[in-house]
Amino acid sequence: MRRGFTLIEILVALVIMGVVSTGVLTLFQYQNKNMTTTRNVAEMNLMAKGVSEEMSRSLRMAGGVLPPGVGGLQVSANGPEKVTVVLNRGAGVDTTRAGSFFQPGTVVSVLGTFENPIFLPVKHVLGVFTDSGYVVTTVRRQVSGAAPGTTPPAGKDTMIVMKILKLSPGFAVGPFTFGPVVVADGSWFASEWPWTNSVVVNSNTYVYALDSVRYWCSADTVFRKINRNDSAAYALGIDSLKLGYMHPSGVWSDSLIGTDPANQIQKARLRIRVRTRQKDFSLALKSPSTKGYHYQTIETEVGLRNASTLVNK
Repeated sequence: MRRGFTLIEILVALVIMGVVSTGVLTLFQYQNKNMTTTRNVAEMNLMAKGVSEEMSRSLRMAGGVLPPGVGGLQVSANGPEKVTVVLNRGAGVDTTRAGSFFQPGTVVSVLGTFENPIFLPVKHVLGVFTDSGYVVTTVRRQVSGAAPGTTPPAGKDTMIVMKILKLSPGFAVGPFTFGPVVVADGSWFASEWPWTNSVVVNSNTYVYALDSVRYWCSADTVFRKINRNDSAAYALGIDSLKLGYMHPSGVWSDSLIGTDPANQIQKARLRIRVRTRQKDFSLALKSPSTKGYHYQTIETEVGLRNASTLVNK
């Protein structure tokens, strides 16, 4: 005849089961904690690498694919770290296929309503220019004291930056079709010479795309603003961002040096310190100075590709 379990046997089994369950739960919690820490560290490293590569690429290309004397850096050593890079991000260059048309005042056209527009007939707009960006081109302008209604004389050419108001890949008016057009802001010309075609961009003139990219660090976030788009958070968990600049004499500084040649740099140094976004409480107990965060520091020296890059000009 079979007999049941005694009370002692049941208690022993429960104790063994409790010990095993506790061990399994402890192991699970340990593995889960390690997985969380590993994931946080991986995200931190990825964030550090991404922002370092993006900023290094922009700094390296400052003033790149632009005419001499256009583009460069606007740096600041006061307050929060920030830098503005002026470059041609997409290497966009085109030429005008006909002369420009400039009209001061409010202009209502099939492309929209504009203030002081200058119409640039180009060969391409898609993949070359961005509607929130700028263009750089050579404009034939008036001489000082020019009589209203006159056209600009030859030889008075000026390289100028203009805001893009609209890009059109082509349009039709009745049975007539027209090619790509860049509508740019000619307000500066209108303030000086307020009459039709007081300035002219000739046919077969180079038109360059120009972009402005600004980076700055606030709290634990790096923000980025491209052209006239809204600024946006680009990288999170940034403990610190530091920029340094090397003068042609070989001296490194946190700001520009007035020593001749003034306001020129050969290299930029980018130092980014990133931390995990979630605390590791076991790390905080072992190393209170970390406050429970893991850190990663990336330091990069960037040589400027354009030797004529302008700084703070």
